[in-house]
Amino acid sequence: MKSQISVEYLVIVSFALMVLIPYVIYLNSLSQSYSETNRLTLAKNSVEKLGQTVDWIYSLGEGAQTKIEILVPEGVESIEFIGKLIVWRVKTSAGTSDVYYISVTNVTGSLPSTAGYKNVLVKAWRDCVNVSAG
Repeated sequence: MKSQISVEYLVIVSFALMVLIPYVIYLNSLSQSYSETNRLTLAKNSVEKLGQTVDWIYSLGEGAQTKIEILVPEGVESIEFIGKLIVWRVKTSAGTSDVYYISVTNVTGSLPSTAGYKNVLVKAWRDCVNVSAG
């Protein structure tokens, strides 16, 4: 009698695991996808905020400056300023994705790519705008 009960419990637990394991795998995959999409969206919003601030400061003329706070999300591998292009390289499960903004002027400077909130100083010079951690 005891062995029959044990076998019945084993069958019930095995059936429950067969039903639950695919759901757990699916939810884990969904969670990773959401996290990745969230990081890319945060990076895009930060790049646009930085780019729009660069354009605004440039329009004010030489000597204009402001400080802004931007969020660098997890997974940002590098932040580069190439001519008029602001490029953030974000690591994803499919490889590296570039999030960029095309400014109206040349942009120089550097920012650390470590995750977290950064205070950024944006200052207009004669022919470009300088961006630095401040």
